[in-house]
Amino acid sequence: MSTLRKKFGTMPDGTNVDCCVLSKGNTTVTVTEYGARIADINYKGVQTVCGFDKLEGYLADTEYHGSTVGRYANRIKDGIFSLNGTEYVLAKNEKGITHLHGGNVGYSARVWNLASITETENEAVATFKLVSEDGEEGFPGKLDIAVTFTLSSDDALTIDYAATTDKDTIIAMTNHSYFCISGCGESIMDQTLTIDADSFVAVDDILIPIGITPVENTNFDFRAGRIIGKDIDDKNDIQLVRGGGYDHCWLLNNPGKDTPVATLYSPETKINIDVYTTEKGIQIYAGNYMDEDNPFFSKYTQIPRHAVCMECCALPDSPNQKDFPSVVLKAGETYVQKTTYKYSTK
Repeated sequence: MSTLRKKFGTMPDGTNVDCCVLSKGNTTVTVTEYGARIADINYKGVQTVCGFDKLEGYLADTEYHGSTVGRYANRIKDGIFSLNGTEYVLAKNEKGITHLHGGNVGYSARVWNLASITETENEAVATFKLVSEDGEEGFPGKLDIAVTFTLSSDDALTIDYAATTDKDTIIAMTNHSYFCISGCGESIMDQTLTIDADSFVAVDDILIPIGITPVENTNFDFRAGRIIGKDIDDKNDIQLVRGGGYDHCWLLNNPGKDTPVATLYSPETKINIDVYTTEKGIQIYAGNYMDEDNPFFSKYTQIPRHAVCMECCALPDSPNQKDFPSVVLKAGETYVQKTTYKYSTK
């Protein structure tokens, strides 16, 4: 079948959690109601994202595997921002210092509603919905959110985000899948990453932006393609030291175009992913701290740098960075974002 809905597990409070399975072309995608998380992307028999085959794996997870992240993806300095003259205080859920990925109970830890599953000859589509109340995790405004996953017969997975608010707020959502296109359990260090970006966001010791930096003549120049492991442990590069490797956001040259903003390629499996997005940034996290005692698919040990995140998103700490693109959503307006991961073999 091209679409299938089935039970995925039960929350501690008794809430039922379903998942959907979408199949088209050479690809099968599983998305669960818990966190609207991509639990699996199987392309030509290869499990290409890290995930868990039981709900318990996600309940124990602290690294946002496969999740829909919000209300604000990435970091907000000191867990504070101001909007329309009012200061809003958020949870400092990263080391008691920084607000990260929506707070203590962000969208990644909420049970979404699998509202619909449809299919056509060329597409399998699932839409998940969530209501985020005014004041939730400290953010102003009630949001009505829909995230739609569309798997097409040409092996492209598109994620469409839409959210409306009844009060001015900030919003920046993303998907936090960990891609392992050499197969789950295999290293990413020999994979080639290409990023169409002339600059990246330099960060301080707690990964808060300190400025936009050109990639020219740095270890952050991926414009012509770069092997991820080539310079990742360069101890003379303060940015790599601060991130424990790559954990940075690149300012994309051509978002919203028909050309990919990034490409990931595995020489082992020959699997290639082209990334397209309407977002202005892409956060690359090379799995530097993947070491939880929580095996993927009940059998693959978590090992650092065995997956890479390609999070299409707004720039970090945008509400507090006057020179960064705005992330304000006005009352009555609709936030929209589209990101596509297109698979092929080369």
